[in-house]
Amino acid sequence: MKVIHDFDIKLSQLRALVAIVEQGSFGKGALVLGVTQSALSHAIATLEETLGIVLLFRGRQGAIPTDAGQKVVEQARVVLQTVEKIVYVSQAERGLTAGQVRIAAIRSLATHGLPTAIAAFKQRYPNITVTVTRCTNHGDVQKALRAGEADLGLMDIDSPQGFTVYELFADDYVALLPPHADRSADCLSWQIVNQHPLILPVPQDNSYAKLRAYLSRLPFSLEIAYEVNEDAAITSMVAAGLGMTILPYLAAIPIPEAVTLKVLPEPLQRTLGAVLLEDALQTPAVYTFLDTLKSLQLEIEGGDRWITQL
Repeated sequence: MKVIHDFDIKLSQLRALVAIVEQGSFGKGALVLGVTQSALSHAIATLEETLGIVLLFRGRQGAIPTDAGQKVVEQARVVLQTVEKIVYVSQAERGLTAGQVRIAAIRSLATHGLPTAIAAFKQRYPNITVTVTRCTNHGDVQKALRAGEADLGLMDIDSPQGFTVYELFADDYVALLPPHADRSADCLSWQIVNQHPLILPVPQDNSYAKLRAYLSRLPFSLEIAYEVNEDAAITSMVAAGLGMTILPYLAAIPIPEAVTLKVLPEPLQRTLGAVLLEDALQTPAVYTFLDTLKSLQLEIEGGDRWITQL
């Protein structure tokens, strides 16, 4: 007779079995668990092989538990409920059953990356409130942290003083050319750039000090035709044919169809990251959210070339 060891049974298999029985089919069970139907079928087949019994009848009516399968389902529910209690007790000890995480973020990160992190965090800790304040630039993020209006800041990193820094992504600056620009050239040259009026963020926007320093090192001066304090407005002005711009990729997207995106003749990057005020007391929820943020890959359609995980 086959010997069954308890360590051969996985929690994921028990979750799969309970979900299928409760939903009545493999397809609906897979949808609830957020996995593929083939992954669910494999989990049940492996569990049946481990136990040496048939757990489910599969047919047009869906998936129906056998007599033995129904008994296993009842015990599986007990096991899963016990695991949930263990998680609850652990979270209570860590202070993760309630509370809040207040985030101040520049638009690039408030729009891209942060929503995915919040969704993953709320799935595990639904009772913790997450609030987001969108800031114009990293100076405003730092002000919010120093004023006690936020716990965690998300911004471009440029050696901020008095903060603990966690680097997350590198974001390439790109050139955006207007609809009438010559699209035939594979490589962008400064001569091409010099053919178009330049649209830049306002000088007061401290997030773009690196860009202005970069442009100041050029052997010639570019004509600055417009200075605007909103990335989306700059991109729209380029689409309207008013000039070209240079922006970080995450600040530029979504890029209008009429606009041509080009690599700069000389590369320029900014580093995006999370910051905490040094010596400030933070709750476990803040550190747990930070861990969630660091563990996620930033997935932007078409952005693999411009975004690099650090």
